[in-house]
Amino acid sequence: MINFIQKMSRFVINFLKSLITVLIITYVNIYSQNFEIDQVKFVHKDKITFDETVLSDAVEITKRTTFNAKVVGNDIAKLERFYFDNGFFDVEVDTSVTYNYEENNVIVKFSIKENRHYRINQLVYNGLENISDVAKKEIKKIELIKKGNFYNRVLIIQHTNIIADALQNNGYMHAREKQDSGIVIQKYDSEVIVNINFTGADTIYKFGKTGINIQQNKYGVGEDILRRCIVYKEGDIYSKKNKLASERNISKIAIIKSARIETREVNGNTANFEAVINLNDMHEVTPYVEGTNIDNYFFFGGGAKYLNKYFLGGGRLLSLELHALINSPNINRLELAATVTQPNVFSLKNSVSDKMVVGIYNLEGLKHYFIANQTTFNRYIAEYTFYNSFSVDLNEELIWIKYTIDSNGTLTLFNSLLSTTIVHDNTNNAITPSAGYSHSLTFGHAGLIPSLLISAINNKVKYSRYFRLGTNNRFYFNVSTFLSDAVFATAFRVGDIIEYGWGPNQITVQPIYRFFSGGSNSLRGWNAKENGILADRKFGGKFSLEGSLEIRKRLFPKDKGFLKNIRGAFFIDYGNVWESHKEFMFNQIALAIGFGIRYDLFVGPIRVDLGFRLYDPTDSDKWLFSNFSRIFKNKFAIHFAIGEAF
Repeated sequence: MINFIQKMSRFVINFLKSLITVLIITYVNIYSQNFEIDQVKFVHKDKITFDETVLSDAVEITKRTTFNAKVVGNDIAKLERFYFDNGFFDVEVDTSVTYNYEENNVIVKFSIKENRHYRINQLVYNGLENISDVAKKEIKKIELIKKGNFYNRVLIIQHTNIIADALQNNGYMHAREKQDSGIVIQKYDSEVIVNINFTGADTIYKFGKTGINIQQNKYGVGEDILRRCIVYKEGDIYSKKNKLASERNISKIAIIKSARIETREVNGNTANFEAVINLNDMHEVTPYVEGTNIDNYFFFGGGAKYLNKYFLGGGRLLSLELHALINSPNINRLELAATVTQPNVFSLKNSVSDKMVVGIYNLEGLKHYFIANQTTFNRYIAEYTFYNSFSVDLNEELIWIKYTIDSNGTLTLFNSLLSTTIVHDNTNNAITPSAGYSHSLTFGHAGLIPSLLISAINNKVKYSRYFRLGTNNRFYFNVSTFLSDAVFATAFRVGDIIEYGWGPNQITVQPIYRFFSGGSNSLRGWNAKENGILADRKFGGKFSLEGSLEIRKRLFPKDKGFLKNIRGAFFIDYGNVWESHKEFMFNQIALAIGFGIRYDLFVGPIRVDLGFRLYDPTDSDKWLFSNFSRIFKNKFAIHFAIGEAF
């Protein structure tokens, strides 16, 4: 009887508390709905684990301008859940509101007492008792979470998904976390035991037959080119990774819009599949605008591109492109290009493309009329090796160079360049990376083909013979811990051209193959081709060393509108170009310093940079502040570009 009375008393008290809370919220909503939010504060009663920016993102009231008591009430539960998901199971959150009737605004204050921060004592996997030894070894290698780590729900989910993937890659096609009781926490003292419950890890399945179902196959796409993309064989142990890789391989063929390999039927432990294929339109014409850097000049222009996505069958892609680019009335370029790309040459990792170009390239003092052909062999090595891919290029160019500022007249030049490039790239974004490292090495030899042919064809045609070496390195670090929404980026580039040999038709390497310094992607304190330890900078040099250090920061990280895409940058560029590596000197390395603004678009950032010549080894006033009157006279440059400098 006494226990019954005590239970009823607690029920009545809790009911009255809830009723009073509802009445208060209703009253406040009615009489305070027009109050503006002046401040939202987070007050910590014991310790501070998360800064105000993180907590602001966890609640809704910080995203509003008008006060709403119901939203504040919901935010208490959101904060409690946020702390719970990060291992604070005993957190206490309260709130208070201060009204300013004269200013018609409010100050919202959240009071937080974190209490204990729980660590993981043990991870227990249930439902994996009978899995294979191979699967057990793979799961043991997974170390996303270790004993002693603070509990974090997001990491627990990631850890669980990685284990599920490992199981599905070892034949357990239906293995997954239980939906109703996947993760169960046992709490004691200041530690927890995390029980992760799996289902479906009891049967190892094998790949059966895979049918090909091409939806509306109006172009007569053959099944053979699609089957070559499937990396598993009938009878192999089921692997989710291999199934997804097969889908990706098929989707890389230009005519394929989408590819989905679905389970068709299961007989015992054998699963039969069906690849459901949707096709693109075979013909496509696209007008476009573009901005790009060539020979350190920024060009803007556009053109039109025609694509045939099933050219002569076999998954080949034909691209026809006409485009025009302009830097100034005297510096412009017009090209017509045709490219054929053949995927899956001898292997799924190989592709070959051949590009033929005819065009006109006008520069200050000379004009180029050219016909060129480039054949490229690409091979993807592997994701887990240091060098992920390599390519081999063979370029042949027939160029008529017409000099317009002196008496050199017209030069007919035929050259070839055979080169190979190996690449490591683990950057996290191709357009605006914020983490990772990219590195490439290039080695090439020019002049082999013309040296064998020219003397037998035409003595008036000239060529050059040289070795070309280069390396390009880019590093990106997310430094948001020290500077909110910021990335530190650095780059280092070296290039060298080494001429050799002699012959009646052999001439020195021409400017179009040389290195230049200064410009929007080079030393930004100089305009294009204005820097260099050279007799005539517009003709370039044969040895180049350049690098940059840059801080890129989002200026309005909390804004949800137009301002959210604006970023600022502060940079230091260094380097120069010399006639040859034998003339390189450390005290001739030029320095540029400056800042810029970027606005992010889907094609990449639109960029404006203001650079100053911090150190100019060729100037009598070498340092920027040696003569203040010249700083904004001839010691700066303004650059407009599309895309990051590196």
